[in-house]
Formats: sequence, structure tokens, C-alpha cells
Amino acid sequence: MTKLHSLVFALLALGAGASQACYAPPQAQLIGPGEQVQLAADVALGQVIGATPLGDYLVEYRFLTIEQLAGVEQKTFTVVGGPEGFNNKDTSFSGHTDPRFWARGGGRTMNGSDCVLRPGFVVGNSYLVFLGAAPTWRSFEKIDMVDGRPDPGDQWLAYVKTALGPWRTAAAH
Repeated sequence: MTKLHSLVFALLALGAGASQACYAPPQAQLIGPGEQVQLAADVALGQVIGATPLGDYLVEYRFLTIEQLAGVEQKTFTVVGGPEGFNNKDTSFSGHTDPRFWARGGGRTMNGSDCVLRPGFVVGNSYLVFLGAAPTWRSFEKIDMVDGRPDPGDQWLAYVKTALGPWRTAAAH
């Protein structure tokens, strides 16, 4: 009987640990592009200028603002995320022309097994970052640079700029 009790206890312990895993991402992380832009209050295109490990697989990334699209103008900002490549694909989805980006759940950053998003970035690369709102899989998109400027053909950047309009940053001043 003791071995049976031990086996049952071990199985229950394993089941309890497994029940803490994230089997489906929270729906708020999978909202569509239109809803994400509608909820946006602070959006910046920035270049990663530094990364400082914080321990426990956390990294503080420092960005130099290239362009503030919504919110209060800022020269730099930080994002705490995970290590480069951890639950992230460092891709721009071919300038965001790939239909997979626009499909439900599209984006380069996915949640971890605990359902939390920890975006990773590459120092020197540029990203369109949605700050100040619940993060989604599209909140930290890579934007390729062409001749030192943001890719003029990037569809996500164009979509966000058009949807936000010039009033968002002007209203913040």
C-alpha cells in the first residue's frame, strides 16, 4: 500500500506542476491589428542600444527613439524582456508582407510557458514597440532599416502610422 500511496502522490504532484503551464495564450495577447492600434497610447520606433542581464532570464533593453508615433516624446526608453531568441523570432516577416503576420496570433513574440510575454531584441536592430498597454504578440515588431532609415515598404509600420494619425503625438505635447 505504501508504494501505491507514493505513486499516487507523485502523479498528483506532477499533475499539479503541469496544471500551472500555459496551454493557450491569453486572448488579450492575440487581438487583431486594428484593436491593438485603437488601444495604443504609447508607440515608438526605436533602435536597441544596449542590453543588461537582470538574472532569472530577464534582460533590460535600452532603446534610442527613432520616431515617436503616439504618446509623450521621449529620447530613450527601456523594455524588460527575455534573452535574445527566447520565445521570439527576430524577423520582420519580409517587411510585414507575410500573411502569417496578419493572421490571428501573428507577430514575432510569443508567450512563455507561464503565459507571460518576454520580448527579446538584438542590439543594433530597430523595433516598433507598443508601450503602456497590455502586450500582444505584435507589440515588439522588428522593422528593417534600409540606407539608415526605416524600411519604407514595411506594411506594419505604414499601417500603424496611418491608423494612429498625426494627432496622437501632437495631442501628447
